[in-house]
Amino acid sequence: MKKTKKHFCFLTIYLALFVTFHTSCNKYLDIQANKNQVVPEDLTDLQQILDGSQNINFNFCSIGEVSADNYFLKQKVFDGLNEVGRKFYTWENPVYNFNNDWAKAYITVYNCNLVLDKIKEIKRAEANKNDWDNVKGSALYYRASQYLSLVWTYSKAYQDDTSPKDLGIVLRSTSDFNVKSERATVLKTYRVIVDDLLAAADILPDKAIHVMRPSKITAYAGLARAYHSMAKYDSAYYYSDKVLSVNKELMDYNNAAEVKILAAYPFTRFNKETLGYFELVTINAQIGVNNANIDSNLYQSYHVNDLRKQAFFKMNADGYVSFKGSYAGSANLFGGPAVDEMFLIRAECAVRKGSIREGMDDMDYLLSRRYKIGSYLPAHFELQEEALDFVLGERRKELLFRGLRWMDLKRLNEEGRGIQLKRNVNGKEYMLKPRDNKYALPLPEDVIMATGMLQNPI
Repeated sequence: MKKTKKHFCFLTIYLALFVTFHTSCNKYLDIQANKNQVVPEDLTDLQQILDGSQNINFNFCSIGEVSADNYFLKQKVFDGLNEVGRKFYTWENPVYNFNNDWAKAYITVYNCNLVLDKIKEIKRAEANKNDWDNVKGSALYYRASQYLSLVWTYSKAYQDDTSPKDLGIVLRSTSDFNVKSERATVLKTYRVIVDDLLAAADILPDKAIHVMRPSKITAYAGLARAYHSMAKYDSAYYYSDKVLSVNKELMDYNNAAEVKILAAYPFTRFNKETLGYFELVTINAQIGVNNANIDSNLYQSYHVNDLRKQAFFKMNADGYVSFKGSYAGSANLFGGPAVDEMFLIRAECAVRKGSIREGMDDMDYLLSRRYKIGSYLPAHFELQEEALDFVLGERRKELLFRGLRWMDLKRLNEEGRGIQLKRNVNGKEYMLKPRDNKYALPLPEDVIMATGMLQNPI
Protein backbone atom coordinates (compact mmCIF):
# COMPACT_ATOMS: atom_id res chain seq x y z
CA MET A 1 0.00 0.00 0.00
CA LYS A 2 1.13 3.53 -0.68
CA LYS A 3 2.27 5.60 2.25
CA THR A 4 0.71 8.93 3.07
CA LYS A 5 2.78 11.96 2.16
CA LYS A 6 4.98 13.02 5.05
CA HIS A 7 3.69 16.54 5.51
CA PHE A 8 0.12 15.56 4.85
CA CYS A 9 0.27 12.72 7.36
CA PHE A 10 1.65 15.13 9.97
CA LEU A 11 -1.18 17.55 9.32
CA THR A 12 -3.91 14.94 9.73
CA ILE A 13 -2.41 13.47 12.90
CA TYR A 14 -1.90 16.92 14.39
CA LEU A 15 -5.41 18.05 13.64
CA ALA A 16 -6.85 14.74 14.82
CA LEU A 17 -5.31 15.26 18.21
CA PHE A 18 -6.90 18.71 18.27
CA VAL A 19 -10.26 17.12 17.51
CA THR A 20 -9.88 14.74 20.41
CA PHE A 21 -9.11 17.45 22.91
CA HIS A 22 -11.01 20.38 21.38
CA THR A 23 -8.20 22.87 21.31
CA SER A 24 -8.69 26.31 19.92
CA CYS A 25 -9.49 27.40 16.38
CA ASN A 26 -6.46 29.68 16.36
CA LYS A 27 -4.05 26.76 16.31
CA TYR A 28 -5.90 25.30 13.33
CA LEU A 29 -5.55 28.60 11.51
CA ASP A 30 -1.84 28.66 12.33
CA ILE A 31 -1.42 25.30 10.63
CA GLN A 32 -3.41 26.36 7.57
CA ALA A 33 -1.17 29.40 7.25
CA ASN A 34 1.92 27.22 7.09
CA LYS A 35 2.63 26.87 3.36
CA ASN A 36 4.79 23.79 3.98
CA GLN A 37 1.70 21.73 4.77
CA VAL A 38 -0.11 19.91 1.97
CA VAL A 39 -3.89 20.26 1.78
CA PRO A 40 -5.83 17.44 0.06
CA GLU A 41 -7.12 18.54 -3.32
CA ASP A 42 -7.91 15.45 -5.39
CA LEU A 43 -8.93 11.80 -5.13
CA THR A 44 -5.33 10.65 -5.05
CA ASP A 45 -4.69 12.76 -1.94
CA LEU A 46 -7.83 11.43 -0.29
CA GLN A 47 -6.94 7.84 -1.10
CA GLN A 48 -3.52 8.42 0.43
CA ILE A 49 -5.15 9.45 3.69
CA LEU A 50 -7.12 6.21 3.74
CA ASP A 51 -4.02 4.20 2.86
CA GLY A 52 -2.22 5.60 5.90
CA SER A 53 -2.62 2.36 7.83
CA GLN A 54 -1.21 3.65 11.12
CA ASN A 55 -4.10 6.10 11.32
CA ILE A 56 -6.79 3.93 9.72
CA ASN A 57 -6.23 0.19 10.19
CA PHE A 58 -4.28 -0.06 13.44
CA ASN A 59 -6.52 1.77 15.91
CA PHE A 60 -9.10 -0.90 16.80
CA CYS A 61 -9.79 -0.68 20.55
CA SER A 62 -8.00 -3.23 22.73
CA ILE A 63 -8.87 -2.08 26.26
CA GLY A 64 -11.95 -4.31 26.18
CA GLU A 65 -9.68 -7.31 25.73
CA VAL A 66 -7.73 -6.08 28.75
CA SER A 67 -10.93 -6.23 30.80
CA ALA A 68 -12.11 -9.59 29.41
CA ASP A 69 -11.57 -13.09 30.75
CA ASN A 70 -9.33 -14.97 28.32
CA TYR A 71 -6.15 -14.35 30.32
CA PHE A 72 -4.62 -13.55 33.69
CA LEU A 73 -1.47 -11.78 34.87
CA LYS A 74 1.22 -13.10 37.16
CA GLN A 75 1.70 -10.99 40.25
CA LYS A 76 5.05 -9.57 39.17
CA VAL A 77 3.59 -8.49 35.83
CA PHE A 78 0.64 -6.85 37.57
CA ASP A 79 2.99 -5.06 39.96
CA GLY A 80 4.96 -3.70 37.00
CA LEU A 81 1.91 -1.94 35.52
CA ASN A 82 1.09 1.67 36.21
CA GLU A 83 -1.98 2.46 38.31
CA VAL A 84 -4.25 2.88 35.30
CA GLY A 85 -3.20 -0.46 33.86
CA ARG A 86 -3.78 -2.21 37.17
CA LYS A 87 -7.21 -0.68 37.63
CA PHE A 88 -8.40 -1.64 34.16
CA TYR A 89 -7.32 -5.20 34.94
CA THR A 90 -9.32 -5.27 38.19
CA TRP A 91 -12.36 -3.32 36.89
CA GLU A 92 -11.86 -0.34 39.19
CA ASN A 93 -12.70 2.48 36.74
CA PRO A 94 -9.40 4.37 36.61
CA VAL A 95 -9.11 8.10 36.00
CA TYR A 96 -6.84 8.41 32.99
CA ASN A 97 -5.79 10.78 30.22
CA PHE A 98 -4.10 10.73 26.80
CA ASN A 99 -2.71 8.38 25.32
CA ASN A 100 -5.49 5.78 25.11
CA ASP A 101 -7.85 3.78 22.90
CA TRP A 102 -10.42 6.59 22.71
CA ALA A 103 -7.89 9.11 21.40
CA LYS A 104 -6.48 6.70 18.84
CA ALA A 105 -9.93 5.73 17.61
CA TYR A 106 -10.92 9.32 16.98
CA ILE A 107 -7.78 9.90 14.93
CA THR A 108 -9.27 7.37 12.52
CA VAL A 109 -12.67 9.03 12.71
CA TYR A 110 -11.17 12.44 12.02
CA ASN A 111 -9.25 11.26 8.97
CA CYS A 112 -12.38 9.62 7.56
CA ASN A 113 -14.39 12.78 8.14
CA LEU A 114 -11.71 14.88 6.48
CA VAL A 115 -12.00 12.66 3.41
CA LEU A 116 -15.80 12.81 3.45
CA ASP A 117 -15.73 16.61 3.75
CA LYS A 118 -13.21 17.06 0.96
CA ILE A 119 -14.82 14.65 -1.49
CA LYS A 120 -17.90 16.87 -1.54
CA GLU A 121 -15.70 19.40 -3.36
CA ILE A 122 -14.78 16.90 -6.10
CA LYS A 123 -17.40 16.27 -8.77
CA ARG A 124 -18.21 12.62 -9.45
CA ALA A 125 -17.96 12.09 -13.20
CA GLU A 126 -17.84 9.19 -15.62
CA ALA A 127 -14.05 9.34 -15.76
CA ASN A 128 -13.50 9.19 -11.99
CA LYS A 129 -16.62 7.42 -10.66
CA ASN A 130 -14.87 4.21 -9.63
CA ASP A 131 -12.15 6.02 -7.69
CA TRP A 132 -14.67 8.49 -6.25
CA ASP A 133 -16.95 5.68 -5.05
CA ASN A 134 -14.06 3.72 -3.60
CA VAL A 135 -12.77 6.70 -1.62
CA LYS A 136 -16.16 7.64 -0.22
CA GLY A 137 -17.17 4.05 0.49
CA SER A 138 -13.87 3.33 2.22
CA ALA A 139 -14.17 6.38 4.47
CA LEU A 140 -17.69 5.38 5.46
CA TYR A 141 -16.60 1.82 6.14
CA TYR A 142 -13.58 2.77 8.25
CA ARG A 143 -15.55 5.31 10.27
CA ALA A 144 -18.33 2.80 10.95
CA SER A 145 -15.85 0.09 11.93
CA GLN A 146 -14.16 2.42 14.38
CA TYR A 147 -17.50 3.48 15.84
CA LEU A 148 -18.33 -0.20 16.29
CA SER A 149 -15.08 -0.78 18.15
CA LEU A 150 -15.80 2.24 20.35
CA VAL A 151 -19.40 1.35 21.22
CA TRP A 152 -18.36 -2.22 22.05
CA THR A 153 -15.83 -0.76 24.48
CA TYR A 154 -17.41 2.29 26.07
CA SER A 155 -21.14 1.59 26.08
CA LYS A 156 -23.60 -0.93 27.43
CA ALA A 157 -24.91 -3.71 25.24
CA TYR A 158 -27.69 -2.84 22.83
CA GLN A 159 -31.14 -3.50 24.27
CA ASP A 160 -34.41 -2.52 22.60
CA ASP A 161 -35.85 -1.09 25.81
CA THR A 162 -32.81 0.82 27.10
CA SER A 163 -30.73 1.78 24.05
CA PRO A 164 -32.79 4.94 23.32
CA LYS A 165 -31.40 6.41 26.57
CA ASP A 166 -28.16 4.50 27.25
CA LEU A 167 -24.99 6.52 26.62
CA GLY A 168 -23.33 5.73 23.31
CA ILE A 169 -20.26 7.37 21.81
CA VAL A 170 -19.43 10.65 20.08
CA LEU A 171 -20.60 10.64 16.47
CA ARG A 172 -18.49 13.09 14.51
CA SER A 173 -19.94 13.90 11.09
CA THR A 174 -17.43 16.59 10.16
CA SER A 175 -13.72 17.32 10.42
CA ASP A 176 -14.56 20.77 11.80
CA PHE A 177 -13.42 20.43 15.41
CA ASN A 178 -15.28 23.60 16.36
CA VAL A 179 -18.48 21.53 16.27
CA LYS A 180 -19.17 20.47 19.83
CA SER A 181 -18.75 16.81 20.71
CA GLU A 182 -21.69 15.18 22.46
CA ARG A 183 -22.49 11.58 23.27
CA ALA A 184 -25.24 10.00 21.21
CA THR A 185 -27.43 7.23 22.56
CA VAL A 186 -26.59 3.59 21.95
CA LEU A 187 -29.56 3.40 19.58
CA LYS A 188 -28.38 6.39 17.53
CA THR A 189 -24.83 5.05 17.50
CA TYR A 190 -25.84 1.74 15.98
CA ARG A 191 -28.16 3.44 13.49
CA VAL A 192 -25.27 5.54 12.21
CA ILE A 193 -22.98 2.50 12.06
CA VAL A 194 -25.50 0.49 10.06
CA ASP A 195 -26.32 3.42 7.76
CA ASP A 196 -22.62 4.04 7.04
CA LEU A 197 -21.99 0.36 6.30
CA LEU A 198 -25.03 0.08 4.03
CA ALA A 199 -23.97 3.22 2.15
CA ALA A 200 -20.44 1.85 1.86
CA ALA A 201 -21.66 -1.51 0.56
CA ASP A 202 -23.62 0.25 -2.18
CA ILE A 203 -20.55 1.91 -3.71
CA LEU A 204 -17.49 -0.14 -2.77
CA PRO A 205 -16.02 -2.45 -5.43
CA ASP A 206 -16.88 -6.15 -5.45
CA LYS A 207 -13.23 -6.92 -4.80
CA ALA A 208 -10.57 -4.68 -3.27
CA ILE A 209 -7.02 -4.59 -4.59
CA HIS A 210 -5.81 -5.53 -1.08
CA VAL A 211 -7.42 -6.49 2.25
CA MET A 212 -6.07 -3.26 3.72
CA ARG A 213 -8.82 -1.66 1.63
CA PRO A 214 -12.50 -2.58 1.96
CA SER A 215 -14.89 -4.11 -0.58
CA LYS A 216 -18.62 -4.84 -0.63
CA ILE A 217 -17.93 -8.13 1.14
CA THR A 218 -15.95 -6.33 3.84
CA ALA A 219 -18.89 -4.00 4.42
CA TYR A 220 -21.28 -6.97 4.62
CA ALA A 221 -18.95 -8.52 7.20
CA GLY A 222 -19.11 -5.27 9.17
CA LEU A 223 -22.91 -5.41 9.08
CA ALA A 224 -22.85 -9.02 10.27
CA ARG A 225 -20.64 -7.96 13.18
CA ALA A 226 -22.81 -4.97 14.06
CA TYR A 227 -26.11 -6.85 14.00
CA HIS A 228 -24.61 -9.80 15.87
CA SER A 229 -23.41 -7.52 18.67
CA MET A 230 -26.92 -6.02 18.81
CA ALA A 231 -28.40 -9.53 19.15
CA LYS A 232 -30.30 -8.91 15.90
CA TYR A 233 -29.69 -12.46 14.79
CA ASP A 234 -31.87 -12.55 11.67
CA SER A 235 -29.95 -9.63 10.18
CA ALA A 236 -26.59 -11.01 11.34
CA TYR A 237 -27.44 -14.30 9.62
CA TYR A 238 -28.40 -12.47 6.42
CA TYR A 239 -25.13 -10.56 6.13
CA SER A 240 -22.82 -13.36 7.23
CA ASP A 241 -24.54 -15.53 4.63
CA LYS A 242 -23.95 -12.86 1.97
CA VAL A 243 -20.25 -12.92 2.83
CA LEU A 244 -19.97 -16.70 2.79
CA SER A 245 -21.87 -17.00 -0.47
CA VAL A 246 -18.93 -15.19 -2.07
CA ASN A 247 -16.00 -16.26 0.09
CA LYS A 248 -15.96 -19.36 2.30
CA GLU A 249 -12.22 -20.09 2.09
CA LEU A 250 -10.74 -21.40 5.30
CA MET A 251 -7.17 -22.33 6.08
CA ASP A 252 -6.63 -26.02 6.77
CA TYR A 253 -4.48 -26.15 9.89
CA ASN A 254 -3.15 -29.52 8.66
CA ASN A 255 -1.59 -27.81 5.64
CA ALA A 256 1.92 -26.60 6.50
CA ALA A 257 1.87 -24.33 3.47
CA GLU A 258 -0.96 -22.39 5.08
CA VAL A 259 -0.29 -22.74 8.81
CA LYS A 260 3.09 -23.42 10.38
CA ILE A 261 1.75 -24.88 13.60
CA LEU A 262 4.97 -24.92 15.62
CA ALA A 263 6.34 -21.57 14.44
CA ALA A 264 6.63 -18.61 16.79
CA TYR A 265 3.85 -16.99 14.75
CA PRO A 266 2.04 -19.69 12.74
CA PHE A 267 -0.14 -17.48 10.53
CA THR A 268 0.71 -15.34 7.56
CA ARG A 269 -0.38 -11.73 7.63
CA PHE A 270 -3.14 -11.15 5.07
CA ASN A 271 -3.97 -14.86 5.00
CA LYS A 272 -6.86 -16.26 2.95
CA GLU A 273 -9.40 -15.91 5.78
CA THR A 274 -8.85 -12.16 6.16
CA LEU A 275 -11.80 -10.12 4.88
CA GLY A 276 -10.60 -6.75 6.14
CA TYR A 277 -7.40 -5.92 7.96
CA PHE A 278 -7.37 -4.22 11.35
CA GLU A 279 -5.03 -4.50 14.31
CA LEU A 280 -5.78 -3.74 17.94
CA VAL A 281 -3.93 -0.78 19.41
CA THR A 282 -0.70 -1.86 21.08
CA ILE A 283 -0.55 0.54 24.03
CA ASN A 284 -2.18 -1.84 26.55
CA ALA A 285 0.66 -3.93 27.96
CA GLN A 286 -1.61 -6.30 29.89
CA ILE A 287 -2.45 -8.31 26.77
CA GLY A 288 1.05 -8.30 25.29
CA VAL A 289 2.21 -11.79 24.37
CA ASN A 290 4.95 -11.67 27.01
CA ASN A 291 2.55 -10.66 29.78
CA ALA A 292 -0.83 -12.33 29.28
CA ASN A 293 -1.21 -15.92 30.43
CA ILE A 294 -4.13 -17.87 28.98
CA ASP A 295 -6.90 -18.86 31.36
CA SER A 296 -6.16 -22.46 32.35
CA ASN A 297 -9.73 -23.72 31.96
CA LEU A 298 -9.92 -22.17 28.51
CA TYR A 299 -6.65 -23.80 27.43
CA GLN A 300 -7.75 -27.21 28.72
CA SER A 301 -11.03 -26.96 26.81
CA TYR A 302 -9.22 -27.60 23.50
CA HIS A 303 -9.32 -31.27 22.46
CA VAL A 304 -5.97 -33.04 22.18
CA ASN A 305 -6.53 -33.37 18.42
CA ASP A 306 -7.49 -29.72 18.03
CA LEU A 307 -4.60 -28.11 16.15
CA ARG A 308 -5.53 -24.70 17.51
CA LYS A 309 -4.04 -25.80 20.81
CA GLN A 310 -0.63 -25.77 19.13
CA ALA A 311 -1.25 -22.99 16.62
CA PHE A 312 -2.67 -20.50 19.13
CA PHE A 313 -0.57 -21.17 22.20
CA LYS A 314 2.98 -21.44 23.44
CA MET A 315 3.90 -23.34 26.59
CA ASN A 316 6.42 -21.26 28.51
CA ALA A 317 9.24 -22.43 30.76
CA ASP A 318 7.30 -21.33 33.86
CA GLY A 319 4.43 -23.67 32.97
CA TYR A 320 2.09 -20.89 31.90
CA VAL A 321 0.64 -20.60 28.41
CA SER A 322 0.78 -17.51 26.20
CA PHE A 323 -1.01 -16.61 22.96
CA LYS A 324 0.77 -16.67 19.59
CA GLY A 325 -2.13 -17.20 17.21
CA SER A 326 -2.77 -13.71 15.85
CA TYR A 327 -3.74 -13.47 12.18
CA ALA A 328 -1.42 -10.46 12.11
CA GLY A 329 1.45 -12.96 11.90
CA SER A 330 3.28 -11.16 14.70
CA ALA A 331 2.98 -10.10 18.31
CA ASN A 332 0.39 -7.54 17.21
CA LEU A 333 -3.23 -8.60 17.55
CA PHE A 334 -5.50 -8.94 14.53
CA GLY A 335 -8.93 -7.34 14.91
CA GLY A 336 -10.49 -7.45 11.46
CA PRO A 337 -13.42 -9.49 10.15
CA ALA A 338 -12.46 -12.93 8.85
CA VAL A 339 -14.12 -15.92 7.23
CA ASP A 340 -13.96 -18.05 10.38
CA GLU A 341 -15.86 -15.37 12.30
CA MET A 342 -18.54 -15.28 9.61
CA PHE A 343 -19.03 -19.06 9.88
CA LEU A 344 -19.40 -18.73 13.64
CA ILE A 345 -21.90 -15.89 13.32
CA ARG A 346 -23.97 -17.77 10.74
CA ALA A 347 -23.87 -20.99 12.77
CA GLU A 348 -24.97 -19.25 15.96
CA CYS A 349 -27.77 -17.40 14.21
CA ALA A 350 -28.96 -20.58 12.48
CA VAL A 351 -29.15 -22.44 15.78
CA ARG A 352 -30.95 -19.55 17.44
CA LYS A 353 -33.68 -19.65 14.79
CA GLY A 354 -34.06 -23.41 15.27
CA SER A 355 -32.04 -24.64 12.29
CA ILE A 356 -29.72 -26.82 14.37
CA ARG A 357 -28.50 -29.03 11.54
CA GLU A 358 -27.65 -26.02 9.38
CA GLY A 359 -25.64 -24.53 12.21
CA MET A 360 -23.81 -27.78 12.84
CA ASP A 361 -22.97 -28.10 9.14
CA ASP A 362 -21.15 -24.76 9.40
CA MET A 363 -19.38 -25.89 12.55
CA ASP A 364 -18.33 -29.15 10.94
CA TYR A 365 -16.99 -27.29 7.92
CA LEU A 366 -14.92 -25.02 10.18
CA LEU A 367 -13.71 -27.52 12.76
CA SER A 368 -12.78 -30.24 10.29
CA ARG A 369 -10.09 -27.79 9.14
CA ARG A 370 -8.94 -27.17 12.71
CA TYR A 371 -8.57 -30.78 13.90
CA LYS A 372 -5.99 -33.35 12.87
CA ILE A 373 -7.05 -35.10 9.68
CA GLY A 374 -9.60 -37.82 10.37
CA SER A 375 -10.00 -37.03 14.06
CA TYR A 376 -12.93 -34.64 14.05
CA LEU A 377 -16.34 -36.17 14.73
CA PRO A 378 -19.29 -34.23 13.26
CA ALA A 379 -21.36 -32.38 15.82
CA HIS A 380 -24.83 -33.67 16.59
CA PHE A 381 -27.30 -32.14 19.02
CA GLU A 382 -31.02 -32.64 19.48
CA LEU A 383 -31.55 -29.75 21.86
CA GLN A 384 -31.20 -26.16 20.70
CA GLU A 385 -29.60 -24.98 23.96
CA GLU A 386 -26.90 -27.66 23.78
CA ALA A 387 -26.13 -26.75 20.19
CA LEU A 388 -25.94 -23.06 21.10
CA ASP A 389 -23.61 -23.76 24.01
CA PHE A 390 -21.37 -25.68 21.63
CA VAL A 391 -21.23 -22.85 19.08
CA LEU A 392 -20.56 -20.21 21.72
CA GLY A 393 -17.79 -22.30 23.22
CA GLU A 394 -16.14 -22.68 19.83
CA ARG A 395 -16.57 -18.97 19.13
CA ARG A 396 -14.55 -18.17 22.21
CA LYS A 397 -11.87 -20.73 21.34
CA GLU A 398 -11.55 -19.55 17.72
CA LEU A 399 -11.62 -15.77 18.13
CA LEU A 400 -9.23 -15.03 20.98
CA PHE A 401 -7.79 -11.52 21.27
CA ARG A 402 -9.60 -10.09 18.25
CA GLY A 403 -11.42 -7.35 20.14
CA LEU A 404 -14.65 -9.38 20.34
CA ARG A 405 -14.81 -11.05 23.76
CA TRP A 406 -15.74 -7.96 25.81
CA MET A 407 -18.77 -7.33 23.61
CA ASP A 408 -19.68 -11.02 23.67
CA LEU A 409 -19.71 -10.96 27.47
CA LYS A 410 -22.09 -8.00 27.47
CA ARG A 411 -24.37 -9.52 24.85
CA LEU A 412 -24.53 -12.96 26.43
CA ASN A 413 -25.11 -11.65 29.93
CA GLU A 414 -28.05 -9.61 28.66
CA GLU A 415 -29.52 -12.96 27.62
CA GLY A 416 -29.18 -14.25 31.16
CA ARG A 417 -26.06 -16.41 30.84
CA GLY A 418 -24.71 -15.13 34.14
CA ILE A 419 -21.02 -15.03 33.22
CA GLN A 420 -19.20 -13.67 36.26
CA LEU A 421 -15.58 -12.59 35.97
CA LYS A 422 -13.02 -12.98 38.75
CA ARG A 423 -9.41 -11.93 39.25
CA ASN A 424 -7.12 -12.80 42.16
CA VAL A 425 -4.43 -10.23 42.93
CA ASN A 426 -2.29 -10.21 46.05
CA GLY A 427 -4.69 -12.60 47.76
CA LYS A 428 -7.66 -10.33 47.06
CA GLU A 429 -10.52 -11.39 44.82
CA TYR A 430 -11.98 -8.89 42.36
CA MET A 431 -15.31 -9.63 40.74
CA LEU A 432 -17.31 -8.26 37.84
CA LYS A 433 -20.94 -9.28 37.98
CA PRO A 434 -23.15 -9.76 34.91
CA ARG A 435 -24.65 -6.53 33.55
CA ASP A 436 -22.53 -4.38 35.86
CA ASN A 437 -22.24 -0.73 34.83
CA LYS A 438 -18.47 -1.28 34.59
CA TYR A 439 -18.97 -3.17 31.33
CA ALA A 440 -19.16 0.33 29.82
CA LEU A 441 -15.55 1.34 30.36
CA PRO A 442 -14.86 4.91 31.54
CA LEU A 443 -14.03 7.64 29.05
CA PRO A 444 -10.73 9.51 29.42
CA GLU A 445 -10.94 12.21 32.07
CA ASP A 446 -9.38 14.91 29.88
CA VAL A 447 -12.12 14.37 27.28
CA ILE A 448 -14.80 14.66 29.96
CA MET A 449 -13.24 17.84 31.35
CA ALA A 450 -12.79 19.48 27.94
CA THR A 451 -16.24 18.70 26.57
CA GLY A 452 -18.53 18.46 29.57
CA MET A 453 -19.82 15.11 28.32
CA LEU A 454 -21.36 12.68 30.75
CA GLN A 455 -19.07 9.99 32.14
CA ASN A 456 -20.29 6.40 32.24
CA PRO A 457 -22.08 5.52 35.48
CA ILE A 458 -20.04 3.64 38.07
